[in-house]
Amino acid sequence: MEFTSEQRIWFDRVLAAVAAAETGPSDADIASAPALDRWRPAISPQGHLILWGTVSGHPILGDNHITTSQLIAINAAAGWARTVSRWYRLAQPLAAFESDLMASMGPRPAEPARMLFELPGFQSIEDLELLPRLLAAYIRRVRELDAMDRASRLAAKQTG
Repeated sequence: MEFTSEQRIWFDRVLAAVAAAETGPSDADIASAPALDRWRPAISPQGHLILWGTVSGHPILGDNHITTSQLIAINAAAGWARTVSRWYRLAQPLAAFESDLMASMGPRPAEPARMLFELPGFQSIEDLELLPRLLAAYIRRVRELDAMDRASRLAAKQTG
């Protein structure tokens, strides 16, 4: 298996983001990162893990509702996420906003009600404990494919 040049470029970007995430963000990374508020993890129609929410200070998208590039790592407790393209400062998760909104609506009915915002075409990930396992599996697969490509390129170079 050998990647096309475009695939090789993409995998190199992903691997660079993985390396950055494993090191963790510096104070400067976080200070310059766009803020993502009312965020929720989801799986895109293409099967990629992403975050969606309201961003402020994004260098390309400005202040807007967005879906991020592929999610590589997240530490909600520390308030950061890493995607293929950049770091994000995490503000309030959408689940907390939904809970606050429900609480502001007064007494609850006998049946527990739930307010849930969804992004059409995307599968929301409600279980934040599942997210690290999904990300670890994705990173393992990226590394496997990268190793296969590098071995294939080396074999082709040695025989040709």
